[in-house]
Amino acid sequence: MILDKIKSRGEDMSVLEGHDRLQYLIDEARTVEPLKDEFKTEENKIRGCVSNLWVIGNVLEDGTVQYKHDAESFITKGTAKIILDVVNGEHKSEVANLTVESFIPLGIKELLTMQRQVGFASLINKVIRIAQND
Repeated sequence: MILDKIKSRGEDMSVLEGHDRLQYLIDEARTVEPLKDEFKTEENKIRGCVSNLWVIGNVLEDGTVQYKHDAESFITKGTAKIILDVVNGEHKSEVANLTVESFIPLGIKELLTMQRQVGFASLINKVIRIAQND
């Protein structure tokens, strides 16, 4: 279940403090495969982010969702990776029923500036919309 994955990932990251958490996000970002420029469009751009973030996704034949992303900032890219790792491969009905609050147990939101929190919420809302709009 996605909520269990979120809680587990948050617990794993809870041992990290301050700078170590930010370094973890940067390390996660370095593992992201870049999106092709053709997907870096206004339609795929997440509004409210401090740096540019693009997310694409689709629902596969078996009803699971698959997302890809890219960003100009390592913090943004790493944050998005953690969120997308949780939902990738899950059934669209589970993802479609999530809310921004569902992701609070990750413990990431508190690390972010207010501006980045707006982007965090926009990213989650985009992920949910993709799952709902099959």
